[in-house]
Amino acid sequence: MAHKTDRAIFAVTGTTFLTFLIAGQLGSIWGLYPNLFVATFLFIYCTRQLDSDTALLSSSAVFGVATTLIYLPMDWLLSREARLIFYLRPDFLANLTTPVGILLNWVVCATLAAYCYQRLTQVLRSRFAVDTETPKIGATGTAMLAAGLTAGGAAIGSTLIYAFGESQLWIWNAAQVDRIPEIAGVPVFVPISFFFTFLLSPYFFGIAGGFPKAYPAAVAGIRCGIFLGALQFLSFLLFYAWR
Repeated sequence: MAHKTDRAIFAVTGTTFLTFLIAGQLGSIWGLYPNLFVATFLFIYCTRQLDSDTALLSSSAVFGVATTLIYLPMDWLLSREARLIFYLRPDFLANLTTPVGILLNWVVCATLAAYCYQRLTQVLRSRFAVDTETPKIGATGTAMLAAGLTAGGAAIGSTLIYAFGESQLWIWNAAQVDRIPEIAGVPVFVPISFFFTFLLSPYFFGIAGGFPKAYPAAVAGIRCGIFLGALQFLSFLLFYAWR
């Protein structure tokens, strides 16, 4: 069941964390761009391999773009209006609320999460023989198990990435709001929002009629962006407006 794209995903995951760590130490947004070149090269390389199954990678990339674009208005609210997060500059297109380097790396991270969920579902379906007459776990069970693993990874990954950039690439709680619980300088609602958002992956992608094409990747990404934005907004109300 191993895919050649799996190795690319592992590599990009590693370079993403390493890039944010280095960029945070250097205190420069420009340090985020090498990861984009690495991810783009590996993804294009995989899609050009005739003997490699690239359907999951392609759909995950579409998901990543759609999720990021839909979530942007919420980031605008948290940074421009609520002033809960302040991004350090310079970068391309300085009139944007979110630096382009961070924005594009969000696409990479969302792509990694979508690929993780889809691959885990495939592996678990095979492992538990879902398509047999007597499956150990049904299709819904494998989808929820894959979603749980993906949600845990997204929560931990988001905490690490945001912690790497704290005070160097961005400043959380720039408005000095009192009593916001934090983990390594990251507001606790960030990993909580990511966890519950990707726990809903079976809803985003659908599990009926043969996974993973029950819903188009763009539709799944739009749903994910809406839920992530909604959860962040509810967290904003809980920790800011009701303080």
